[in-house]
Amino acid sequence: MRAAPLTAIQGIDRLRPRGGARADHLYDFLNGYRTAAKTAKVRPGTVRVANLPPGTHGLTAFNGSLHVFASAPVDLSAYPEFSVHLLLHPVDATASLTKIHFAEPFMGALYVVAEFSDGQTFNFWLQRADKWEANKEYSANDFVEPGAPNGYVYRATRFGSPYQAWSRGVPREVGDRIEPTAYNEYYYEAVATNGDNPRSGMIEPHWPTNTGQQIVESADSITLEPEEPVTPPAPPPANKPQPPTSGKYQR
Repeated sequence: MRAAPLTAIQGIDRLRPRGGARADHLYDFLNGYRTAAKTAKVRPGTVRVANLPPGTHGLTAFNGSLHVFASAPVDLSAYPEFSVHLLLHPVDATASLTKIHFAEPFMGALYVVAEFSDGQTFNFWLQRADKWEANKEYSANDFVEPGAPNGYVYRATRFGSPYQAWSRGVPREVGDRIEPTAYNEYYYEAVATNGDNPRSGMIEPHWPTNTGQQIVESADSITLEPEEPVTPPAPPPANKPQPPTSGKYQR
């Protein structure tokens, strides 16, 4: 059969005999489609790329990787193109994952509908979490997961009670700890005062965020320096919703 290049496709024409069909018409078109520009495109398909170990369920593509799901750890180190997510039954720890009904990206994370061995089906929204690192400073609402995944992610929250928020004209003593009125993850400790009746200034300072840096709140009142970062008195903006399976990560 003589091959003919496809340039512009006007449509399907089965009225002509196959041997006399025009070059810009097709008798049949399998595994492809015509674009708006009337060109031929091969329809995307799938190929088998790996035989994964037992225990994995489902398959979806997201963020440049292939994703599967399990209810117990599965070693996929030999398959770097795959990522495995542990889905745990919210109530019965003995129930195992049996089927993935749905897995698609939703608002930047995978939304998964999973069925377990007890017949119950649950919805999961798998927000991205960074691997935990030693001596790393985490911000409030940051999500982390253990180096060896256990099916949970952990959200950084404030450890301890907040200090008093800054306000104008408040008496100050050495050792006082205050927090800015706008969230910046630091508190500040008074290290020196001037005068017999030191007070905070009338305008809130521009708070530095480099540990050890000092500022003078007013010309004759108090010197402040930042200490270890913590959360301010008011909760930070809730810009990262908590995933369905989460714990608490405190610092």
